[in-house]
Amino acid sequence: MKLTPRHFLTVFILLPVLVRTAFAQQDKVLTLAAPPTNIVIDGDTREWGDSLRYYNTEYHINYSLANTGDTLYMALRLNDRRDQIRMLRAGLTLSIDPKGKKKESFSITFPLNVQGASVLANVNNDDASSEVSQQDREELMRERLTTLRGIKVSGFKDIEDEMITTSNTYGIQTAVNYDQNGDLVCEAAIPLIFFHSDPAAKNEWSFNFKINGIERKTKAENGEHEGGESTGGGRGGRGGGMGGMGGGHRGGRGGGHSQSSGGNSTGELGKSKDFWVKFYLGK
Repeated sequence: MKLTPRHFLTVFILLPVLVRTAFAQQDKVLTLAAPPTNIVIDGDTREWGDSLRYYNTEYHINYSLANTGDTLYMALRLNDRRDQIRMLRAGLTLSIDPKGKKKESFSITFPLNVQGASVLANVNNDDASSEVSQQDREELMRERLTTLRGIKVSGFKDIEDEMITTSNTYGIQTAVNYDQNGDLVCEAAIPLIFFHSDPAAKNEWSFNFKINGIERKTKAENGEHEGGESTGGGRGGRGGGMGGMGGGHRGGRGGGHSQSSGGNSTGELGKSKDFWVKFYLGK
């Protein structure tokens, strides 16, 4: 078919419309689905199905968010060994803003001990190239049952203490465990009542996932011993622009960044990673 000036004019007119439509579809905020009916917060994602629902393309992290009428659920899987070490040394922070802005209005950080820092000392001696060993699995199981039971909470006015445990009476649940592939699985559930926001409201919610960087305390901070560790920062990062999509089913809009935790950090492991996503709550 011979192209005429009329054809070029039609393309010139329609092209901006097509571009705007493509970006509108990319920026579309998704609605959270209901969680599996048999969900248990135990660090095992098999009830979620073959894979978690969303995928962050920047950091290659699979995650799921879901809600019922009274509870928000989260699951996340880490297969990068460096991310696993950060998580077990400094915790994961999930921040939520019910108003849909990039504000860390509410946050939980786990797994921690009751002093606010993770306690897994070895983690294969920070060897990010090593595989998860049976010793790693057994150590994590011991710590889950004994000392690795702390949850740092922020922004929840109904909760008096900043540090609670996994046996708290508020209904906040967290769990962490290795799966059969050696991936580190994190799960959490938070009652929606603590957000003091109408779940039926039509506004979008913002969520920030932050893998905290590891900080080593100096002698002045750590008494006689140098090289002790603390969490890389409790609340979620302030996030970059609303860059690429959040994930795999590609998730809500989101952007992320990696930043040093400051202080006397541990090189690459001292850098935190975080990303923002947006969703509407399911009905």
